[in-house]
Amino acid sequence: MTMTTSMNDKSSSSTVLVTGAAGFLGQRIARSLLAEGVTDLRLHVRHTAPQGLVEALQRDFPAARIEIGTGNLLARGTLTPLVQGVGCVVHAAAGMKGGAADMFANTVIGTRNLLEAAGEQGVRRVVLISSFAVFRTEQLSPGATLDETTPTETVGIEKGAYGYAKTRQEQLFREFEQRFGFESVVLRPGVIYGPGGGALSPRVGLKAMGFFFSLGGKALLPLTYVDNCADAVARATLHAPSGAVFSVVDDELPTCSAYLRAYCRSVQKMRVLPVPHWALVKGAAWLQHYHKVSKGQLPAVFTPYVVRSMFTPLQYSNAALKQIGWAPRVSTAEGMRRSFEAWKAQGR
Repeated sequence: MTMTTSMNDKSSSSTVLVTGAAGFLGQRIARSLLAEGVTDLRLHVRHTAPQGLVEALQRDFPAARIEIGTGNLLARGTLTPLVQGVGCVVHAAAGMKGGAADMFANTVIGTRNLLEAAGEQGVRRVVLISSFAVFRTEQLSPGATLDETTPTETVGIEKGAYGYAKTRQEQLFREFEQRFGFESVVLRPGVIYGPGGGALSPRVGLKAMGFFFSLGGKALLPLTYVDNCADAVARATLHAPSGAVFSVVDDELPTCSAYLRAYCRSVQKMRVLPVPHWALVKGAAWLQHYHKVSKGQLPAVFTPYVVRSMFTPLQYSNAALKQIGWAPRVSTAEGMRRSFEAWKAQGR
């Protein structure tokens, strides 16, 4: 296994650990790493691996050494066995559900505990799976391009629980990078989708009162098919220079309204109510005001800051990933077809 860390080639033959390997993205990352040539892989799961996961990988990659490592990332001081003998950590575990406290703990506290153990064991390289949520897009003008040069949130609390947790996670990652001096790579995926994943991002809209409120309109939806995203992670893990940051989106992105029309046509019909952008802005301002005066009786799901951040029409670049040899192997049209077919079979 060769990891390019600078203009001068360096190589290291050692175990790669993938955290969150039982998850939607983590399972695909494991497969993509093996396809890229990793031969010694440790898959972190909290308790037990999904049935058949290791067997399927071992069947397809018989020369690889694949093992399971268990551990609760919230249990500080217990993770040494998980990271012993590891040369590279791909950290994909994070809190995606639950309340704000759960999301913060599973994203930030778990990351702190893992990086402490990794640093103490001399892990050389850490790859963090972050999110578009850390980008400070509120100040971007319509039509601007989001890429690796786009500023990140200083705090992130105005983005909600998930945005705050991912922002703090990246900041913590930088603190540990300086403390232990490990090589670092960060990937920030857009909307990860595919069979087994979520079908309708809040960027598209939300269901309420028997309607689907279409919120994204003509704004592009920054999709990345789960296999394409996993390939990007594997490619960056093995070939990106230390300090690199990548935005992860596919080519030929649809608008939010085009995606919604295709979903309704292919998966399930819904009563769609389009919400003009000006109405969304005014509604968010009213909701924020009422949330304040009512002392939280009505949750401020969308604030003006969130609306400007999520629904301003932007362009998205994946040029940096292509410079290290990545290209989406599943087109957006094919990814949507596969996803819609799977979701229809599941009755979504």
